[in-house]
Amino acid sequence: MRTRTKLLSCLIALLTLTCAACGVYEPHAAPAVVHHTAGPTVIASPTVLSTSHSASRGIADPVRLLIPVIGVNAPVESLGILPDGSMAIPTRNPWTDAGWYNPGPRPGERGSAVMDGHLDRPGGSPAVFWRLRDLHAGDKVMVVDAHGKTLHFHVTRITFYSAGTVPFQEIFGDPGGIYLNLITCAGDWIPAQHQTTLRLVVYTSFDS
Repeated sequence: MRTRTKLLSCLIALLTLTCAACGVYEPHAAPAVVHHTAGPTVIASPTVLSTSHSASRGIADPVRLLIPVIGVNAPVESLGILPDGSMAIPTRNPWTDAGWYNPGPRPGERGSAVMDGHLDRPGGSPAVFWRLRDLHAGDKVMVVDAHGKTLHFHVTRITFYSAGTVPFQEIFGDPGGIYLNLITCAGDWIPAQHQTTLRLVVYTSFDS
């Protein structure tokens, strides 16, 4: 079992490595001036790492993410934590797959399920979450699980955070409902830090 100290150090390590998978930056439209390739964005809080999937019967692992309004129809890879404490990123098809953080809840289970994805590819062409910031409150997000069941969510809000203000507990550890939170990079690319200045989080809630 990880200690709380170890978990907090993992949070700091991953925050430093946020959006570290990189190519050549490419300008994009406002509100963010320059975007760069998205990598792992944040790690789960200690409460999420102890989540048990056995409590929610009938809900299987997610296999596809659908966001019709922005044209996302993406396979979902199951991701854990790398030895250095950072959240893994999709490897089968890194630019077109979304990644589900498997130590946390599955989409449809109580708590905050989390998926991340790349914003763009090396050279600046769009990746899976290129248009994530174009979403609005009320837009539909769907997840198909391994049993073929489609789970429906709706966007509640979209928030940009600077690296030092990412609310880990809110993103990963809110037990007050059934949530799916989507994460990618935003803002200016900082070459010396190998990361962008902002994180974009799209919060969604389950449609019961």
